[in-house]
Amino acid sequence: MQTNFEQKVIAVRKVLKGTISRTDGVRVLGCSPRTMRRYLQKFLAKGPEGLRDRRRSNNRKLSIKDEREIIRVKREGPWRAARKIGEILNLPVHRVTIWRVLVKHGVAHLNYEQIKPIQRFVAKAPNDLWQADIMGKVRFPKLGVMYLIATIDDHSRFILSGKWFRKQTKINVFRVWYHALCHYGLPKAMLQDKGSQYRAHRGEADYQYYARLLGIELKYANKARTKGKIERFWRFLQQDFVRENLGVASVEELNRRFFAWQKWFNYHFHSSGLGMGGRTPSEVYSPSRRRKDPRELRTMLVIEERRKVMRDSTISLYGYRYRVPPGYINCRIWVKIIGDKVIFEAMDKVIWKQRLKV
Repeated sequence: MQTNFEQKVIAVRKVLKGTISRTDGVRVLGCSPRTMRRYLQKFLAKGPEGLRDRRRSNNRKLSIKDEREIIRVKREGPWRAARKIGEILNLPVHRVTIWRVLVKHGVAHLNYEQIKPIQRFVAKAPNDLWQADIMGKVRFPKLGVMYLIATIDDHSRFILSGKWFRKQTKINVFRVWYHALCHYGLPKAMLQDKGSQYRAHRGEADYQYYARLLGIELKYANKARTKGKIERFWRFLQQDFVRENLGVASVEELNRRFFAWQKWFNYHFHSSGLGMGGRTPSEVYSPSRRRKDPRELRTMLVIEERRKVMRDSTISLYGYRYRVPPGYINCRIWVKIIGDKVIFEAMDKVIWKQRLKV
C-alpha cells in the first residue's frame, strides 16, 4: 500500500513528464492547484525529499489499529482517562484526540465501581436542615435571563419558598428566606454555597448577621454535590416546569405559574428520594416548633439603607430606581426593607411606602 509521500512523488513526476495534466494531478492528490504548484517547486529544488512532510507537531492521525487499542484499554479499565490511555499506549497525540475517539465509540463515560462510594445523607427530621440556592441564567425568549431563588427542607424536599427574579442580588435572596421564616418557623441549620449573597469575604454579610441573631447554624458547601437535593430539584424543575413555560411574557405571570406548580409539587408529587418512600413532601413535612412572633420577626429582620435623593426625586436601590415625594432632592433618607415592602423615612417620619421591585 502506497504512503501519502509515495503518492505525492509519483503524481508530481507524472505531471513533470507530461503524462498527466496539473488538473489530473490535483484530482489524484485531492489538493488545491496552489498546493500542486508548491509541490512542483519543491520537487524541482530538492527532489523527492522536498515533498516529505517534516512538520513536528502532535497533529498526527490515529490509525484504525490505534483506535481499537484505545477502546480495548478503556474497556479493561473504565476509570482510565484519555491522558492515562495515551500514556499506557505511548501515543504521540494530544489527550483531546484520544477523548474524541472515546466519544466517537460511545465509551467516554463508562460506569465503574467507585473506590470511595458517595455518602448519601438526609436530615433526621423536618427543619433540622434547610437548603438554599440560586438557579441561575435561565433564558426565556420573551423575558431574557431569569433567576430562581428557592429554599427547600432537606428531610422532606418541601419547597418552603421560591420566586423568579431578574437579578440574583442579596436582597432577593433575603426576601425568599424571609418568606420561609415567617410561614414555617426557624430551622436548626441552613446549607448553602459560598456565594457573596450568603457569605462575606470580609466581615459579616446581612444573611450571616440575621442567622446568628435567630440562632440558625450556617453550613457552607464546598461543591455542588454537597447540596445534592436542591441540585436534583433544579434538574427536575427545568424539565417539568421551565420547558413548559418558556413562552411566558411577564415576570408576574411566570411567578403565578410557578406558585401553582410549587403547590402541585408539595402536595401531589410522590417522591422516590432517600427516605421519602413514595410519599409527597407535604406528607413528610411539618412546620417548625421554633417560631418567632410575626411582629417580632418583622422588627428583627429589617434591612436599613441610607440613600441620597437624586435631582429627579429618585433613589437607587439594588439596581432599581424608586420615586420619592418632592421636597427631598439632595437629601439623605433612610430606606427600610421589611419582606416585600420598602419604607422611606426622613426626620424620623415615614414619607413613602412601596413594594420592593423584582
